[in-house]
Amino acid sequence: MEKEKKKRTKFHEFTAENDMKYRGPLNYQHFQILGWACIVAAVAAAIINLGGKLVGERVMDQFGTIGSILSFMSQFSLPLLLIASFSRILNSNDSGKKMLLINGGAAVGIIAVTLLLGGRYFIGILKQIIAPAEKVVPMMNSIIAGVVPGGFLAFNMFVDLFLCTLMMFLLNVHPKRWFTGKKVLILRFAVIIPIAYEGFCFWLKIQAMRGKVMLPMWSYPLLTMKPPIMILLFIVIAFVVKIREYRYCKHGNTHEDYQAFMQTNRNSFHLSVRLAILMVIFAVLDFLLLVLLTYLNADSAGALNATGEMAEEASDTFISLSLAVGIGKSWPIGLLAPFMLLFSYNKEPKNKMISMVLPAVAIVLCIFIVLEATRMGVGMIMNGKQINVDEVGQMLQSLVGE
Repeated sequence: MEKEKKKRTKFHEFTAENDMKYRGPLNYQHFQILGWACIVAAVAAAIINLGGKLVGERVMDQFGTIGSILSFMSQFSLPLLLIASFSRILNSNDSGKKMLLINGGAAVGIIAVTLLLGGRYFIGILKQIIAPAEKVVPMMNSIIAGVVPGGFLAFNMFVDLFLCTLMMFLLNVHPKRWFTGKKVLILRFAVIIPIAYEGFCFWLKIQAMRGKVMLPMWSYPLLTMKPPIMILLFIVIAFVVKIREYRYCKHGNTHEDYQAFMQTNRNSFHLSVRLAILMVIFAVLDFLLLVLLTYLNADSAGALNATGEMAEEASDTFISLSLAVGIGKSWPIGLLAPFMLLFSYNKEPKNKMISMVLPAVAIVLCIFIVLEATRMGVGMIMNGKQINVDEVGQMLQSLVGE
């Protein structure tokens, strides 16, 4: 008589009693440290690129290689911080209210500082210097359009973080006072709002790249920053987590049972595996999409040469347009996939204070980099062109004597 096969335990039957022993050594704090380090790298890379345009080839000859490395590192800032945020949301009883407030506050802070320093002071001072004043803003738009592809600047990464955190919050929150019972579906369907905002910003940037619209400067800090494929990845992750909860609870388990299941090593590892697989899939998808657009660009150029006609569709350069809006820039997330197998979302860091001081440390480093780069840039520009104090003094004396 054949030995009966051991019945396979289904995922909703696992508990703390039959949990697996493996637990990834990395927690959300490790990803926060790496994410903020990538933000500092992004600031340094942007300054090097700007220095190359303002000062000249000397900057790129001296710092070009390190600038390329820092620019590559900067692409990992959003996925690292998003994974950290999702980890804290999944491991939190408040479904991530704190992360929502932190990311939302940071986004609003950057918007306020940009509008205050850029709109009120920088533009305000220029309006007092240049006449007529009403031409200052169009002039600045023309300058930005000539320097930056598409004629707009998207730099507020916390808008993306806030939208992704909001989406995760709306899918996972279980209110105790408001929107209880079936009314919670209102919150679930409200997830369309952050998704629609991401899509609208993507459409706006495409229209700006094609010259159909000119985005006003006040809109720059409101724009999303990161590539659409990367955002789509985390939309899928959010729904995967929610569907997993639905599958667990439909077998008679309660939400409290699921919360206990979320603390198991097995569920943590299973989610990490799914996240790693999704990262590889979307990295490949991003690469294939770029290849497709490159083919369409070549095919369009061939048709243009054959007919000799300047059709509007043919005049758009597909490859430059796609790169400018972020298509073809998400493939590095595939490099993070192996690290997901070492990651445990429910593992608490030993010193939580580090997470609290990380943003302040990163901001101080960014300010230091800006100041140091300004010092070095002025030195390069004024090399051999220093103002002679004695000559200035003699000139002032001659003016006073007259």
